[in-house]
Amino acid sequence: MNRASATRRTSPASLPTRQTGIGLVELMVAIVIALFLVLAVASIYLNVRATSAAQDNLAQLQDSERLALTLITTTLQSAGYFVDPTKDTAATALPATTVSREDGGSTAFEAGQPVVGTGDGKGRGSNGDTIAVQYQTARNDGLMNCLGGTNTTQETAVFSNYFAVNANSELTCTVGNGSPQVLSGNIDRMSVAYGTDTDGDGALDTYLPASAVQAAGLWGGVHTVRVSVWFLDTTKSLPGKPVPLAFPVVQTIDLMNRS
Repeated sequence: MNRASATRRTSPASLPTRQTGIGLVELMVAIVIALFLVLAVASIYLNVRATSAAQDNLAQLQDSERLALTLITTTLQSAGYFVDPTKDTAATALPATTVSREDGGSTAFEAGQPVVGTGDGKGRGSNGDTIAVQYQTARNDGLMNCLGGTNTTQETAVFSNYFAVNANSELTCTVGNGSPQVLSGNIDRMSVAYGTDTDGDGALDTYLPASAVQAAGLWGGVHTVRVSVWFLDTTKSLPGKPVPLAFPVVQTIDLMNRS
C-alpha cells in the first residue's frame, strides 16, 4: 500500500447529507402568522354575522311598521260609515251602545259617534292611548275589521274595533266584545290626536288628545285622527331595557263622512 492511498481522505461530497428540522424560532413565527390569519377570518365572520342580524332586525321592524300602520289606517278610515245614507242617518245606523270586552274593559258610543278614545298622548303600555271606532257594514261588502273579518251574515252589522298597546309592547285589536288579539310587536307607545272642530264651523281647526276631546264633549266634531307609533330599536333594546326609536311613524287618517 502506498502512502498516497493510505493518507487519502474522504471528500466532503461523499459524506452523508445531514438532515435539519424547523427551528424553534421558525415554529414560533409560523404560529404567530397562523394566529393572525385565524383572527382575521374570525373577525370577518363575526362582522358578517352582526351585519346579517342587524339587517334581519331592520326587516322585521319595517314589516311591523307596515303591518301596524296598514291595519290602523284601513280600520280607522271606515269609522262612521253606514250603508244607506238615503234611508238612514248616522244616529239611526249607529245607535248608542256600550261594548264590553272579554278583558274587562268597555267602550261607550253615543248615537252616531264614529270614534272614541282615551289617554293624553304621553302614557305607555296599559297607560297609553287607546282608540275605538265603529261603522256599519252590509253582507259581503268587503269592509274588513282589524282582524281581517267581514260581514257574512244576512243583515247589516255594526263592527267596533278597539286598538291599544299592552304591557308587552304589543299592538292589540279587539273586535266587538272579544278578546285582544296581537297585531304587531316591538312597540313602545301609541299616541293619538284628534283633528277637531272646536268652533262649530264644520271644519277642523286643532288637534287634541282624547282627554281634551272628552272634557270638551267634542267627539261629534272629530274629522281626522293622527296616530303616532314609537317602535322599539331592536338592535339596541335588551331584556327589561327597551330603547325606543328617536322618531315615531305618523299617519293622519280622514274619517268617512267627516272630511
